[in-house]
Amino acid sequence: MLGELLQNARRAQASHIQVIADGNTLIVSDDGIGIADLQTLIFIAESGWDPALKERENAFGLGVLSTLYFAERLSVHSGGHAFHAATATIIRGDAIEVYPTRPHTGTEVRLDGVRSPVPALTLQEWVKGQLERLCEAFPVRVSLNGIDIARPLADTSLPWRQTPVGLVLLNLGAHPGHWRYFLQGLPIGRAPVSSEHQIVLLRDDMIARLPDRQYLLNEDTDHPRIRAAVNDAYRQALIEAKERLAGSEFVELYAETCLSSSNADLLNDVPFALRAWFRNWQDNPAGYRRYWEHYFMTGISARLALEEAGVWSIDDVGENNLAVETYLEARQAFLLEEHRLDENHWLMHMVKTISPDQIGVRHGAILHSDRNPPLAECIDLFLVDALFVSQEGESGEYAVDSLRKDNVLYLTPNAGNVTALVSDYIFDERYDENDEDEDAQTLAAFIAVGCSQDPAHIVKVLLPHTLRYSTQAKLAGAVVRLSFDSDGKLQAVSAD
Repeated sequence: MLGELLQNARRAQASHIQVIADGNTLIVSDDGIGIADLQTLIFIAESGWDPALKERENAFGLGVLSTLYFAERLSVHSGGHAFHAATATIIRGDAIEVYPTRPHTGTEVRLDGVRSPVPALTLQEWVKGQLERLCEAFPVRVSLNGIDIARPLADTSLPWRQTPVGLVLLNLGAHPGHWRYFLQGLPIGRAPVSSEHQIVLLRDDMIARLPDRQYLLNEDTDHPRIRAAVNDAYRQALIEAKERLAGSEFVELYAETCLSSSNADLLNDVPFALRAWFRNWQDNPAGYRRYWEHYFMTGISARLALEEAGVWSIDDVGENNLAVETYLEARQAFLLEEHRLDENHWLMHMVKTISPDQIGVRHGAILHSDRNPPLAECIDLFLVDALFVSQEGESGEYAVDSLRKDNVLYLTPNAGNVTALVSDYIFDERYDENDEDEDAQTLAAFIAVGCSQDPAHIVKVLLPHTLRYSTQAKLAGAVVRLSFDSDGKLQAVSAD
C-alpha cells in the first residue's frame, strides 16, 4: 500500500511527499501534477497515466486500489475535485460521487480506520519502519510527520555504474552474486543474507509481478541478465583497481575477492602471493585438521622469494599425507593449499609435487612399542630415541619429534601431544573432545612408560585419573602392593 502511494506521487512528478500517521489515520500528500480524472482511481487497469509513461513503466493503475483492504474510509483530493467513501462501498462497485471543491496542489490521499499490521507497533511506528525500508533508494523526498526519511541510495553523487540492466553500485568487499535490487525507486525481491552486497537500480521498463511487486515478472530471463551485468561491472572495477594500485597492494586488498568471484585470472601476472595460500605450520602443524581450525598466515610473499624457497603440493589424500606433511613442516616448506588459482597462474608452473612413497623414515633404538593401543584409530606405536625424515632424491634429512607413516606412529621422548596424527575425532559429523582427551592421555602414558626405568613411576603414570586426583575414602592410609610377572603383567594386588 505505502509503496503504491509513493509510486503514484513519483509518477506525478512530485518533489516532496508528506506522510502523516496519527492515531488510525494515514494521509499521503504530494506536490505533483495531480489527477485529471479521479474516477480512474477506482477502476482496475485505468491508471490515468499518459501513454508514454504507461509504456515506459508498465503502470497498471493499482495505486489507490491497494489501500482498500487496509482502511475503512478513503478520501482523495486532487486539483479542484475530491471524493470520499467507505472502502467497502468501492469494493462492491457502487457508484462514487466526485465533487468539485477548493483547488489543491498535487494529490492528497486520506485513509481512516487504518490499523497497524503488527499489533505490537502503533500505526506511526509501523509506517516509519516501512518508509525507512521503501525509501532507501527512492528518488523523491519523503517526510513522516514533518521529519525527512533517510534515502542513502538516492544520492546521485555515489559512484554508480551504467549497465544494460540499470545502475549498479559496487561493493568489492562483497560477493558479486549477493545483490539487492530496486525497481522504479522501490525495493524488490528478498533481501540478501549477507549484509555486504551490490546495489542495482533496475531500468524503469522492467516489470514487477502483481499484486505486491515483490518479484520480477520475468525472473527466469531477468535474473541471468542482472547477474551478468553485475559480474561484468564487478570485473571492470577490479581491473581498474589493478591498474591503479601497486601489485603488492592489489594482492593484499583484492586477491581473495578475485578468487571468490571467478576473476582469479587477474592475479596471473601479479608477482606476489598471499601467505594465506600456504600452510601455516606454526598454528596448523602436520596432522588431521578440522575445518573450523584453519589458521591463515598474514602478509604477502614476492615471486622471487618463492622461487628460491620452492613451492610444494601433495599428490595424495588421506592419512598417507601425514608423513609428507611432517617432512614439509620440518623444512618449513611453502605448501600450496589454495585450489582456486587460475591454471595459468605463475605459482602453478613452479609447484613441485611430492607423494607419500617419496618419504623416507629413519629411527634410532626402539625404547617401547605397543601393537594394539586403545586409540581412536588402529595404529601401532613405537617410541624411539631419535627420528629422521627425508625425501627420495633430495640431500639431507630432518630430525622430527613424531611422524606417522602408514599405520605406524613414531614418537620420541619429546613428542608431546600429537593427537593430530591419530584422528580428527569427528564421528557421525560430531567432534568428540573426550575421545581426543583419552588418546592424549594414552600417548602421554605410552611415552612416560617407555622413558622410565622406575616401576613406581610407571605405575603412577598408568593410574586412572580418579585414583591420582580424586579422594578415595576407602583407600585412606592404605599401602597397596602390586606384583607383576616376568612379562610385566599384573599378577597380584595386596594391601597392608
